[in-house]
Parts: sequence; structure tokens; C-alpha cells
Amino acid sequence: MIDLLLVIALVSTLAGIAVPAATNAAELMRLGFATREVERQLQSARLRSVSTNRPLAVRLNCPTAGQLRVVEITGVASTDGDANRCDENRFPYPGPNDADPATPAVDGPVRRLHTSIALSGSDLLFSPNGTTQRLAGTNPTRISNSAALTVSRDLESSSILVNSLGKIAIQ
Repeated sequence: MIDLLLVIALVSTLAGIAVPAATNAAELMRLGFATREVERQLQSARLRSVSTNRPLAVRLNCPTAGQLRVVEITGVASTDGDANRCDENRFPYPGPNDADPATPAVDGPVRRLHTSIALSGSDLLFSPNGTTQRLAGTNPTRISNSAALTVSRDLESSSILVNSLGKIAIQ
């Protein structure tokens, strides 16, 4: 009987140590997956901008926190500056294929990260020549060194750096 109680106590102690460690490992994996998802969206936006010969922006926290969307910059102020630009009902994915320059044709879907993940940083604009700029509203500004996007969960975070030539790297 005493041996059985000792085994139960030992198993309980090990489980008490292992469960929080496994939970933390799962959360770190979730952060890694989210970081790679954001990096893939940036890479995809740059490649699509070059291949379609259209400027594309990656908008963070669009329409709400923890979400992002690749949107086409049409050059039409009423479309590019629309407060509902990330609304998939108003600007659907895939976009209509019409001749109206105000209608974006290559917007992407809204990407939703896990609710525990937060995004911070500037929206980025990828030009058809492969270069990158920061986007404040509808105003692009030059990146001097690199723009950093932060993907975080609780006290853990990772950064994605994008330079003006469009090079994207996870730090």
C-alpha cells in the first residue's frame, strides 16, 4: 500500500511539472506559427505585387486586432482611404474582374491569427519593382534601415524585419 502511495505521489509530482511545461511549449509553438504566417503573407504580397505589377499593402490589425490583410493600392483616394477597406463584404476576396480602376482586383483574404497573438508595427507597401515603404494611412514613407513588425503573446515576442529593398527576415 505504501509503495502504491509513493508511486501515485511521484506520478502526481511529475505531472505537476510536465503539464505547465507542455502548455508553455504549445504557446511558444503558436507564437512561432503566427510569426511564420505573417512572414509568409509579407513574402506573398511582395511577390504578387511584382507579378501583377500593382502596389499592394499589408495592413496589420485589419479589421480587428490579430488580423491582417493584403490590399491593392488602386490610386483612387476614395477606395484606398476607405475606413472599411478590410471589410470582406465591401471589398470581397477574390475581387471582381472589371474595368473600374476603383475596384481592387487582387485583394487577399483576411488572415486571422490566434486570439492570444498580438501584432504591432507599421502597415507596409510593396511596389511592383519589389521595394518596400511604410504606409501611414495612404501616405507611403521611405524605410531608412528596416521596418520591424512584432508578433507577441504574453511576455514572448518575435520580430520580422523588412528593409527598403523588400528583404524579409524573422529575428
